[in-house]
Amino acid sequence: MGAPDRIKQLAPIATGLFCVVLALPVVADMKSLDDSTLANISGQSGLSVELDLGLTADRLSYVDDGSSIHLDGFRIGSAVDPSGQAFHLIRIDVEEDASLNLDYLVKDRRIEFGDIRLAGAPGVSMGGIFFDHSLEGYLNIRQGSSVGGAGYTFDSAYTMTGGRLGYRTNGNEVFLDDITMNVEALGVTLDVVGDTLALNAPRITGDWEVGAIRYSSNPLNHGVSVDSGNGQPLPSYGSLSGSYELSSSTSLTAGGRSGEGLRIDNETAIHSASFLYRDDGKALALRDITGVYRINDLRLDVATDWQNRSALALTLGSMDGEFSIGAIEVGGNGKSIGQVNVSFLLEDQVFNGRSYSNAIYLQGGGHPDAGPQGLRLATEWSLRLADFSYTEDGNRVIFSGLQSWGQGDVTVNVTRDGVTNDTEFFDGLRIGFEDIRAGYRINGLRVGSDDAPLQGGTELLLALGFYPAYEFELDGHVTLGAGGASGEGITINSDVSIRNGKAAIIAVPYDEGNGEIPQKGLWITELDYDAHVRDMTVDVSQEGLAVIKGESWSTMDIGNLRIGDKESGQSFGRFVIQKYETGSSMTVVPGGAGDVCAGGMGDSPSACAASGGVWETRGEEGLTVRLKQVLAKAINEARKNSLTWETNRQSSGVGEAMNGTGTSLVLNDIHTSDGGDFDGDGVDDNSFGLRTDLSVDVYQTRVVKKEDGPDAMGVTGNRGDEKIMDGSSTAGYRYVSNPTLAEADNRPLGFAVKARSRFKELSINNIDLVHPVGGAQTAVYGVKMQNFDIKANLTATPIP
Repeated sequence: MGAPDRIKQLAPIATGLFCVVLALPVVADMKSLDDSTLANISGQSGLSVELDLGLTADRLSYVDDGSSIHLDGFRIGSAVDPSGQAFHLIRIDVEEDASLNLDYLVKDRRIEFGDIRLAGAPGVSMGGIFFDHSLEGYLNIRQGSSVGGAGYTFDSAYTMTGGRLGYRTNGNEVFLDDITMNVEALGVTLDVVGDTLALNAPRITGDWEVGAIRYSSNPLNHGVSVDSGNGQPLPSYGSLSGSYELSSSTSLTAGGRSGEGLRIDNETAIHSASFLYRDDGKALALRDITGVYRINDLRLDVATDWQNRSALALTLGSMDGEFSIGAIEVGGNGKSIGQVNVSFLLEDQVFNGRSYSNAIYLQGGGHPDAGPQGLRLATEWSLRLADFSYTEDGNRVIFSGLQSWGQGDVTVNVTRDGVTNDTEFFDGLRIGFEDIRAGYRINGLRVGSDDAPLQGGTELLLALGFYPAYEFELDGHVTLGAGGASGEGITINSDVSIRNGKAAIIAVPYDEGNGEIPQKGLWITELDYDAHVRDMTVDVSQEGLAVIKGESWSTMDIGNLRIGDKESGQSFGRFVIQKYETGSSMTVVPGGAGDVCAGGMGDSPSACAASGGVWETRGEEGLTVRLKQVLAKAINEARKNSLTWETNRQSSGVGEAMNGTGTSLVLNDIHTSDGGDFDGDGVDDNSFGLRTDLSVDVYQTRVVKKEDGPDAMGVTGNRGDEKIMDGSSTAGYRYVSNPTLAEADNRPLGFAVKARSRFKELSINNIDLVHPVGGAQTAVYGVKMQNFDIKANLTATPIP
């Protein structure tokens, strides 16, 4: 086919684009061209169109089976001047190969929706979105695609500068500021295959940067970096940057979950990527990211949720994928914690006799006391299966068989400090939780490889604040404010309430390979938990990730501490734990314990061996957590540190234990102190607190048999023999009396923990015995413990 024929085939596209450009003067000012400029235009050199664009529309609507979503206050124009226009320069050429080429330059453009509304939800809306940018790039279109001549192939590249992407509710806004981006997508094809629009991108590369994530509570500010009132830069959460190379295949089909709508299927491979968060120049970096994910049967509809509320519905058939993060670096030194791998499957599943799916229903309003604008996400999820592995210095531990399920509402508002209808709000992005009923569980651990035997040991996660299994009902909020302890960072205020909780402290697998079974363990049940945090800051420091609490208080009421079955296991009684802290902190530092003398004392291999210990070189990676808990003196019944144990409670008519009817032991007003008033303010200082340093490594550990004869897996050995991993053995290991160096290299993997805890003074104001009839009687008037310094080297291996 000759060039003239190809030009004829492209003519409808060129004519359509040209008509679109020429139609713009209806709402824009087109600059007139003088004679000399006109003389330089020819069919071979192309056509240049220069225009200043200003476009407004009161409402754009999308209707799906009679239900509507409205985009109100639509505007395209200048980002700097609300009444101004955006400059566009477009050069249109037909190349020698009959392809259509568009070179474009866009300056100072804002695309904005003032509000997003659902027709079936009057009086509330989702809030507004704005996008500022300048662009320079090209788009080349030619006929022919990956499946034949009927489709089209696109090459595109552009650079974006001066970008802002913001979300605004009730006069407050959060936005990404100073966005720059470079993108190249070559060989993108568009085809119609049957009733499906197929879009394939064999290679997309790019890099991007967000100069700051800013917050404003001033209604007069809109998409500006500097406060219009005081002239100061708006506070920042920090900055972001990254790069990527990926390929993607997407199919679009008409038809929603029922009736009209849209179906999306996608497969994307991430060949390489990186993500960096910076706080005053210091980075939390995820490097060497690779992975793949597949989205199957994602439907988009205007529909109703399970409570018959109007919504923009995104319902998912299934999604699976796997990701690898080659290095997680924290702090100014660029040291790595290790490597993380995740695989997952989101799919419909039955948990606890109820079927769960994956869906998000977007609605307007957010929290009702925050104002009419905001987001409400009626959410249901079903994580059928996921595995999470952590590798450091080549040693790998896999948390296997993670499942999660739940349903409830998540609200999103940009809020400012204040109290409305007894609801306290804080400056920042407020994420609320309403009537969320959810749970998760982990099946067990695998060490070394994905096909290693399933073992217990998930209780090791308790050191990181995670239960091996947890079911709960959740209400509350977390508000993320801009700015940390100094400069950039994050400030967190939160109020969380958990009801009817069931959490495992120790749990055996729920599926040992022969189907699901009731998960046994040590459970805290009938759990009610209220927690409050004020002015907690999160910053990336020179050392690592620093978290400092301004003030926090909580009450954990454990109705029963059960052993065995979480519903019917025998109970140790009721426990109530109250905590009140001021100025507590946590610092997460990359790098574990390094060189350690386990089981002995000495700062060299020879000195360690002479003391009977084993010298261990645990490598450069790993994790160190430095905790400081400042237990404050009681200021009222809600804000204090205490522990209550209640037993012998009376039973109700349905056989349930009634709280407050038994006998209790109460340790009241537990607090730390520096042991004196050293600053002369008349009050004992309390800044040292209870300090604990934990260095955690995944490392081969020495495990010895405790008694003669066969163990629980039937493997025979003598007391004192070492456990050595051996893939050729039936159980995967054997016992050896005197391991060789080669055998010692196959010691089992586990968690190696180097710990140190210390405090200057820890006091208990009083210890009471409480009888339901006679009331409280003080058994001990005050306990003081001083100058504790405890060091330990612990190894924990999963138990088969």
